[in-house]
Amino acid sequence: MTNLTQDEIFSTRDLYLAATLVTLKFFMIEIDYEIDSSKNRPVGYFKFQNSPALQDAKQKYGQGFLAIEPKAFITNIHSLKAEVINAFNTLTTK
Repeated sequence: MTNLTQDEIFSTRDLYLAATLVTLKFFMIEIDYEIDSSKNRPVGYFKFQNSPALQDAKQKYGQGFLAIEPKAFITNIHSLKAEVINAFNTLTTK
């Protein structure tokens, strides 16, 4: 990970928000993983480089004011979910 301060990083575990931001071409720095102990499944924390434009997109996402290309959005959902699952499988097989 780059040397960004906490204020320069936006983190979310919302898969749909993360897929929306990726579809809108925001730079994702990394995905942190942890195990949801109540369901024993992986949870991804998607980390993006924070910016005023990202905060604006996040606000519009929450208000339902964004329009994005649906095929790219669905592809990004599947890709992000697969990354989280693959990381979980890698951790559990070590």
